[in-house]
Amino acid sequence: MTNYAAPTAIAAALAVLTMVIGSPAEARRAFARGANGSIGAFANSGQYGSRAGARALGANAGFGFRGGAYQGPNGSTLQTAQGGAYRRGVGGFRKKQFEATGANGGNANGYMNHTYNAQTGTGARNSGVNYTNPQGQSYGYDGSTTYTKGQGGTTTIDTKNKNDYSIDWQKGEKPVVTQTNTSAQ
Repeated sequence: MTNYAAPTAIAAALAVLTMVIGSPAEARRAFARGANGSIGAFANSGQYGSRAGARALGANAGFGFRGGAYQGPNGSTLQTAQGGAYRRGVGGFRKKQFEATGANGGNANGYMNHTYNAQTGTGARNSGVNYTNPQGQSYGYDGSTTYTKGQGGTTTIDTKNKNDYSIDWQKGEKPVVTQTNTSAQ
């Protein structure tokens, strides 16, 4: 017996996403849930922006994504995006990013990436944020971590206008934090 519920739900979710594009002040959702998981999508738009996303989740695999673009009444803006996927016994990934501009001239952007290999039990994560205030001063960091499930890992943090660090953390032990350099302020 063929199961047509999943393709039908995907088609319905995509139809909802395409209908909301360009529609003023609308919100649409379509979700379906069954014995093998769930699938769905949403989209809405209004005076200050729009967002959309979709997901398909099951016990053994899944994916999802969403994003948005917003405009504030005084000229500020924000764009966001994120997505991820997983498969049992294989691993998964997740990625996020944003970019913002303030009405006062400040801005910020950031990211996060995380991958995990379930076959080897290893993972890696990196993230960072950068801020620039209206006076032009910049702050932020970039960090990265590698780890092995149940054992520990290493993290490095590189900051802008501050100190940089390396952190070694192993299961059952206190983390060892080492300052790797001192930035002049």
